[in-house]
Amino acid sequence: MNEEFMQLPDYERAGKGGHKMILPVTGTEYAKVFAELYNSANMLFSENERADAGEEAFYRQLRKDCNFLYIIEGEACGFMSWHKYAGYYELTSLYVKRSYQGRKVGHELLTYFEGGITEDACILIKVLKNAPWALNFYKKHGYETLNEETRELLKSWNIKEKSWENIFFKQWKMRERQ
Repeated sequence: MNEEFMQLPDYERAGKGGHKMILPVTGTEYAKVFAELYNSANMLFSENERADAGEEAFYRQLRKDCNFLYIIEGEACGFMSWHKYAGYYELTSLYVKRSYQGRKVGHELLTYFEGGITEDACILIKVLKNAPWALNFYKKHGYETLNEETRELLKSWNIKEKSWENIFFKQWKMRERQ
């Protein structure tokens, strides 16, 4: 990732005067915020499909992944997490608070993530099959479901698509972005 890309304003300034900001966050003190945003975003699921999470569900993610919080007018309204592996990036989470869905927050988080990739790479995103809104979101942003060629590539990384998920894939080419 580009170092300039990672330099962002202080959290205290976030969202003042109507500003929108995407801020890097580290440490488990953000676990409660992540859990609240996750649970709000999951209100799209029916009651029998929804699985709320407590803050403990995010401790490992906050220690292991690169995490970003989206702030509007001082309010946390979305987050994303990603991890870089040898040969690919995996977007491990992207959730938007229910009251902010449809307001381009997810688009801006995804664009921010992609904008920081400074090399040719593959991007993977695992999406629940029973979340058609998420499946459509990633398709709209150029991600594709796996084909035979990409399945073989994922096998070489020991990644298997589980029965309850779709893995979306995008080949990121820097020369096409310049």
